[in-house]
Amino acid sequence: MRYILLFFILSPLSLFAQQKSDLFNKLKKSPDNEKVNIYIQLSNAYAESQPDSAVYYANQGIQLAEKHNDQRGMALLLLELGHINALHHHFELARRFYNEALGIFRNLHDSGGVARAYDQLGLLDGNEQNVVSATKDLGQAMKYYQDSRDSTGILETYTGLGRVYEEKGNTEKALSYYLKTLALYEQHKNKPEAYFILLQNIGNLYLKKGNSKTALRYLQEGIDNSRQAGLRDTEVNLLNEEGEVYQKEGLQSKALATYKQALAEAKKYRQPEDQARALIGIAGLLKKQNADTSLQDLKMALHIAQALHQPQLRARIYEAMAGVYQQEKNYKEAIKALEEQHHLLDSLLQADTAKDIAALDSSYALESSMQKIGHLQNVHQKDKGTIQVGLIVLIGVVLILVLLWLYLRKIKKLNEELKTSNRVKDTLFSVIGHDLKGPAGSAAQLFELMETEDFSEAEMRTMIADLRKQTTASLELLQALFEWGKAQLQGVKVNPTDFDPGSIIDRCITLLSQQAGQKNIHLEDQIPDHLRILSDMDHFELIIRNLLSNAIKFSFEGGAIEVNAKPQAGKEVIFSIRDSGIGISEEQQAVFLTGNLNVSFGTRKEKGSGLGLMLVKDFIKANNGRIWLESQEGKGTTFYVALPAA
Repeated sequence: MRYILLFFILSPLSLFAQQKSDLFNKLKKSPDNEKVNIYIQLSNAYAESQPDSAVYYANQGIQLAEKHNDQRGMALLLLELGHINALHHHFELARRFYNEALGIFRNLHDSGGVARAYDQLGLLDGNEQNVVSATKDLGQAMKYYQDSRDSTGILETYTGLGRVYEEKGNTEKALSYYLKTLALYEQHKNKPEAYFILLQNIGNLYLKKGNSKTALRYLQEGIDNSRQAGLRDTEVNLLNEEGEVYQKEGLQSKALATYKQALAEAKKYRQPEDQARALIGIAGLLKKQNADTSLQDLKMALHIAQALHQPQLRARIYEAMAGVYQQEKNYKEAIKALEEQHHLLDSLLQADTAKDIAALDSSYALESSMQKIGHLQNVHQKDKGTIQVGLIVLIGVVLILVLLWLYLRKIKKLNEELKTSNRVKDTLFSVIGHDLKGPAGSAAQLFELMETEDFSEAEMRTMIADLRKQTTASLELLQALFEWGKAQLQGVKVNPTDFDPGSIIDRCITLLSQQAGQKNIHLEDQIPDHLRILSDMDHFELIIRNLLSNAIKFSFEGGAIEVNAKPQAGKEVIFSIRDSGIGISEEQQAVFLTGNLNVSFGTRKEKGSGLGLMLVKDFIKANNGRIWLESQEGKGTTFYVALPAA
């Protein structure tokens, strides 16, 4: 039975993979003039989940369009690049791609393309809550769609205007545009999926207005029509929405019946994600009547979410499980479920940030490449007109090319600085957004539990220990952020002096002895006497303190950490910090040589940000030193730092 369930869960995923596989096969067999459209479809398929891959396929399509001078294909791919960046909140870059596409469509006198570009610009303005610009751009799109009698485009524009006003919070205006769109859809015999999404949006707006009766009417209309159209996935989604409305209105029996209907339909038509959503709804309704049944439903939903590899859905399920455990006063399991939820959200945001940064870097590279192509095309046009002029004009062209080369060099340098600045900004926002938010959120929830519930002394001690761990992690992170941010903004300033490193290492061991003592870890100082190195004393202290702190974090209870140093023929001194902890995989060791280790959790679930090791590498490089490591999983790690001898 378990394998049958997994088959039903994984079937939609295999179908999605099959669609991509079909596109790749089609790409191999198609002639060049058809490949541009396939590249657009591939890019769109990856746009939401893998933006870096989406940008790659768009880039491949642009190169092919340039080769065959396919201007319309180029403009469509620029629209796709704008869509990818808008989807991942890189609005300024998205706007640049949309405007480039608009310029090409205008030159081609392609009114449909011009309308699409204005449509996307209007939606972008709406996302940034610039209603004036959004309505102006969408109005231009409407004009072109009406001139070309494009009914689909008109529908999309009305929907876009509704979305703009909904984002701004103007419910009445949004409803007016949505209802205009609905009236146009009702003139069509066959209803597309967008029609059912529209009914869902209208229902949600009426619910915001407090008119649940009308909201339910529109949702029911969507359910009835989707049955006739055979859109079973849409029907189940609307049933889940309807169940949520009944639940919010306190109509528990109707909500339960609707969720059960959604669950049955989702099982029948192999829709695992909607099945999990229905189970969450049922569990929420039953938790006060039968907590055990509620937990069983949530565990089944968790099994489905794990098979689907959906951390967002799993985090939602853990949050619901924590609520049931809290109701049953099982605070240990409630805290465990909340920790799993925060861990999943942290991992999810970290992965999304990495993907977004990779996609943003790819988009910057592509934008820079297109700027160069544009400049070279201008030069090519000028050359055509100057060949007949003679030697004097030729000298002028050479001078223009030299100036152009200097200009491009300047642009390249500015782009590199911009990319570096954006990486610093993205790293800072990423760390502040989830590395600080996670401990602070956990602490707030623990405080809420302590305030509202009665605990035994043992339970209170456990919660206070968790609070101390969260606040200590936040303090360490703030210190690392301060030092890293200062280094990025002001640069690493080195003040080398001749000094004995032994006293500084002693001070670091003393400072970290309490942290080591909590895990019963023994710190061994085996530094020989009379060593002298030439380095910045403050930098050296930060390097040793960070490496020691990491060693403690990843060491097992009752372990030992050894600090040693060996002079090398008067040229340099090699310091080593050896632990017997969890170790580092060969894959991560290779990553460390070219970048930075991925953030992970210590033996007591201590959370790091990765900033400490980034600072260590920057400071060692600034002091003309070297760093490397040796490690074996399960047997410990040794970090080596070589610095110039005095």
